[in-house]
Amino acid sequence: MEPPAEAEVDFSEVFSFDRIGYNTRNLNYCRVFVAIVSGCAAGIMGLTGIIGFLTFFLTTFVLSVMMYVKMSMQPRPFFKKPDEVWTEGVMQALMSYILFWTLFYDIVHIY
Repeated sequence: MEPPAEAEVDFSEVFSFDRIGYNTRNLNYCRVFVAIVSGCAAGIMGLTGIIGFLTFFLTTFVLSVMMYVKMSMQPRPFFKKPDEVWTEGVMQALMSYILFWTLFYDIVHIY
């Protein structure tokens, strides 16, 4: 009698939570760094109001597109949910952006 054939195992749903956590942390670091740099630039250029907020969302979108392309448009192996590339850490980055935007605007245009 032959031994039963091994069933094929689908590894597409297997995740390494250490790697996913590492990827998420790095994405947050990149997003906050880009927010700080763009906040400084927006403050120095004197952007105010809705234009300043649009600058944040534009730079965040560009970062997300670059990360998405870097992952060969397949974020599933790198993150638990594919939409995390677009949404992870945006509010934290927004707070950093506002801080540096107002700080540099005050330094350059008010004082």
